[in-house]
Amino acid sequence: MSKRFDTKKLLYIFGALVVLLLLTVILKVPKEKATLKGLLLELDTAEVSKIVITPKYQEGEPFEFIRSENRWRIIQDNKTANPATGAIQNIFDEILALKPKSLAAVDKTKWKEFELTDSMATRVEFMNEKGRKLAGVLIGKFSYKQSPNPYNSYSGNNIEGTSYVRINDEKEIYAVDGFLAVSFSGQFSDWRDRSFIKSNKDDITEVSFRLPGDSSYVMVKKEKNWFIGSRQADSVSVSNYLNALSFIDGQEFRDGFIPVSNPEYQIVVQGNNLLNFTVKCYSAEGTDEFVLNSSLNPDVYYTSRRNGIFSQVIKPDTYFLKK
Repeated sequence: MSKRFDTKKLLYIFGALVVLLLLTVILKVPKEKATLKGLLLELDTAEVSKIVITPKYQEGEPFEFIRSENRWRIIQDNKTANPATGAIQNIFDEILALKPKSLAAVDKTKWKEFELTDSMATRVEFMNEKGRKLAGVLIGKFSYKQSPNPYNSYSGNNIEGTSYVRINDEKEIYAVDGFLAVSFSGQFSDWRDRSFIKSNKDDITEVSFRLPGDSSYVMVKKEKNWFIGSRQADSVSVSNYLNALSFIDGQEFRDGFIPVSNPEYQIVVQGNNLLNFTVKCYSAEGTDEFVLNSSLNPDVYYTSRRNGIFSQVIKPDTYFLKK
């Protein structure tokens, strides 16, 4: 009797524990999930006139995107430039899509662990034209792992990313899907427009090369063929060159450069349905270094080695003429 009683008693205790566990799951888990926000930020982008990005302390100084007369500019100290194409829209798209997948911590004692202190985090703030802060987010630690689902929209190359953020001056830390920490890394120059040359090769009909000495020449399209003087140019070489002129980005900015002499090299590109443009190449301090400027982005100068974008733009006539 004693053994049967003990067994029955144990079954009652086990049953009670199961009921308690189920009640905990039913009552506690939904309560915890309910603490998570749907979207972390709500923002009317039409109100935003300034976006301030403060990089992590080791990555550089703060910079601003300023909207004036429906045009955005990027500014740092005395430097003003055009932002990269799509930069502003990408900022809005990424920040306004922030949706927490979990609550990582609820107090400031964890800020350092998740790199969300003021100095360790990247801060993104949105302000109106009067300078009032509309919203802000701090972006901290980033982690990644192999994605079990190759079609996951938050993964790239089967890598799944998680970024940790906190909103404004709130204490809570949220984990969000994606590569937010990577998207907002970088310095002032990383957000600038690097465009140098953009053209439609089919519209180009003439390229004039001004080179040192007596090596200048003009390459002209006649019917479907290209000629330098009376000599027909090699079609493959011309095609490769015009393909290069379709899209070239500069790499290293040379802010503050003021030409003190005429360019050593220059090309003038003309055509039909084409905004004619000029590229000027000035000698820099190094014997193998040049400073380049395009009339398509006239306020910006780039530095290039001879084997850099300089070599894509400047060609001797021997490059085109058939052997």
